[in-house]
Amino acid sequence: MGLWKRITGVFQRTKKEENTDLESMDDLEQAALAEESELSHHLSLIVDFTYDMEDLKREYELVTSYFSDIQKIEQMAPDQLRKLEDDARKILMLEESRKEFQHTPKRISSERYKCLMRLETEVPKGIERIRELEDMRGKIKRDLEYLEGEKGALQYEEKELQSRQGTIRNTAVVIGLLTVLTVIILLFLNLQYGIDLTVIGAAVAIVAVIIEFFLFLGYNRANSDRELCYKKHNRAIQLQNKVKIKWLNNTNHLDFLYAKYEVNSGKELEYDWEQYRLAVEEEEQYQKNTGDLRVYQDEVLENLRKAGVRDVDIWLQQILALVDKREMVEVKHALNVRRQKLREQMKQNEETRQNSLVCVKGILTEHPELKEQAKEVLTSYHIAV
Repeated sequence: MGLWKRITGVFQRTKKEENTDLESMDDLEQAALAEESELSHHLSLIVDFTYDMEDLKREYELVTSYFSDIQKIEQMAPDQLRKLEDDARKILMLEESRKEFQHTPKRISSERYKCLMRLETEVPKGIERIRELEDMRGKIKRDLEYLEGEKGALQYEEKELQSRQGTIRNTAVVIGLLTVLTVIILLFLNLQYGIDLTVIGAAVAIVAVIIEFFLFLGYNRANSDRELCYKKHNRAIQLQNKVKIKWLNNTNHLDFLYAKYEVNSGKELEYDWEQYRLAVEEEEQYQKNTGDLRVYQDEVLENLRKAGVRDVDIWLQQILALVDKREMVEVKHALNVRRQKLREQMKQNEETRQNSLVCVKGILTEHPELKEQAKEVLTSYHIAV
């Protein structure tokens, strides 16, 4: 649209200078205006197709240059060509390795990677310390469970001893009452019937005393055991309180380390650390790969320059063609198709341009007064007239 406005502007300036009123034009003037419009149209086509032709010629020369470069590559000395192919194969391998790395899922998130990188020097000791604290926590937990179990056992034992004391006490009372009752009965028989039961009474009393003595000893032993059980129970409570303090300190320290390394356990930190180390190794390998790739690319470009290849950089985009002859054939075929299309387009453009030139000459023959305006348009675009 800009080109069309520029061309039509030349003729509009002429009309303004003549100060012609279009509404009052007669048929002859309207015909002249139509001729000017047609002239503007064809001049526009000439300008467009002239510049298009220059672009097409440059592209055609570029395609021809590519063919020339392929010829130079194929005519390289055997040693030089072998070196070029070896370097190209290495480039393909390195590029494939880079693609695999780029498409491999990340082992660890970026945020986690940055966190571990910031604490990189502290993580190994942190893992060791967390492992020690977690092992200690396991032991503390076992101690708490053992002491809790011992407390329960001592409480049960204390209740059993208390129950035994009650049984002994009740037994002693019963035996005492039976002994008294037996003595009373024997005295009653002796007084009422005159039967001498002194020996029997004495035997019953002696047996009762012996039984009561052993019951007394059992009661005292149970009481001693109960007191010892009570002391053990208190001792277990004291130990449990000390172990609970250890548990609290251990938990606080672990919570601090978990928060510092942003994990929930030592195993999680070990896993993340291993993934981080692998990611670092892969990144280092990727960087080395990148460096090697540049070296081989530079060697390929240098070999191509020595062979006289004009556009060396383009071959880095089609490196496979330097290794696979079938790929080189495909490149040639694509260039042939491209060159053929360029020829056809150049022919069509030139035909259209020539047709417009013929039309312009015809218009200028009929209207010589428009020659200066036409010349001005073409000259402004550096087109020879």
